[in-house]
Amino acid sequence: MKFIKTLLASVALIVAASSVQAADKDLGVLAVGKTAYHSGVIDTPGFFTNLITFELSGDYSAAVGAGVLNYTVGVDNFLHISEFKHELLQEGTVLQAGNNFSLSSLSAGIYQIRISGIVDGDFGGQYAGGITIAAVPEPSSIAMLLVGFAALGVAARRRKSL
Repeated sequence: MKFIKTLLASVALIVAASSVQAADKDLGVLAVGKTAYHSGVIDTPGFFTNLITFELSGDYSAAVGAGVLNYTVGVDNFLHISEFKHELLQEGTVLQAGNNFSLSSLSAGIYQIRISGIVDGDFGGQYAGGITIAAVPEPSSIAMLLVGFAALGVAARRRKSL
């Protein structure tokens, strides 16, 4: 009888542990001009949430994207994630949500991408995403660009009047 109780307790712990789908990942400090990739394979059916953490050392712009790999033949879902959500957070506040988005100015700090969904494929589900960081143009660069356009406009107007 003690063996059966121990066996049932072990099975209950395994089931409870397998239903938790935490696959958190830290990408570290991201550099300008490089793309950091993240992906996940979830083989246990049910709801999951993964957190991808990264840090920025300065003010940058970012392009963030993610998607799922759904493999369905007829009515059979071999790999499938439904209700897929992809959100960028800073200190628990959602800054942007969607599968693909860009942010023009992110300040230095720690950010998280929260990925969630429901795995309902026969063999689980899979997702992948990436983050590309770019430098934010300085105000002086933008001012110089506007002065250049103004000079081109003046030159074009002079040429017309001659």
